[in-house]
Amino acid sequence: MNKQIGQRFKHLLRTGPPHVASQEASLSRWYQSALGQRLIETERELVALGLAGRFGSHLLQLDSGWHEPLFEQRLYGCGTLVCQLDNRAPCPVVRADAEALPFEPESIDALVMHHTLDQCDNPYQAVREAAHVLRPGGLLVIVGFNPFSTWGMRAMLSRVQSGVWRSRFIRSGRVADWMQLLDFELERQEKHLFIPPYNRPEWMGRMNVLSRMQRRLMPVSGAVYLLVGCKQVAGRINGRPRWRARPVLKSGLTGQTIKESL
Repeated sequence: MNKQIGQRFKHLLRTGPPHVASQEASLSRWYQSALGQRLIETERELVALGLAGRFGSHLLQLDSGWHEPLFEQRLYGCGTLVCQLDNRAPCPVVRADAEALPFEPESIDALVMHHTLDQCDNPYQAVREAAHVLRPGGLLVIVGFNPFSTWGMRAMLSRVQSGVWRSRFIRSGRVADWMQLLDFELERQEKHLFIPPYNRPEWMGRMNVLSRMQRRLMPVSGAVYLLVGCKQVAGRINGRPRWRARPVLKSGLTGQTIKESL
């Protein structure tokens, strides 16, 4: 029994869903449940907290199936969703992999990873790609599932591997190490959502007292974590000048011509 639990725990930490697109479709359906709606409500607040006081011309959200922006569109000139499936999100949508973003280097002001690392094949490469497309001083906001929570315990013990319970649960400290390795300065590292993984609204209402106790006694056991980092890499210096100064006098009016006219 202990061996099976240990193998299941390693599976949560090291492997993700076998098919990213099918997992996105499964999560899209799960987000419509009562527990999924509660999760999205909390994560909207977390993204707003991470982006507080920041403005820019282009924000990117790597989506995991919600297919709607979690950020306030009025704060950015353009907000784009990156996902695996076609959807009707009220903003531009790009179909791409998180490990190979089709954007110019240093062209994005802020990037939100909404459970991206829990679903993609290579989470470290996804963080590297985010660092590649963010401009110097750009903001990276990561929201992920915490393995050391009641949600992580249910995912480890659950026999029904679908929706959120098939996600990869990565330790937030490990992701923070990746960000620091890629020259991000951590501004926030927090745990949130202290509710048990029950999908019945009446049970969720009865657990408010236990949730408050859990938040106070075990603040590291929140179901989701929030990481916010600022890119500290200096900008690139172009090898060629973008423009060249032109002489005021063109070739038709040289110094010799002026002398002859005198």
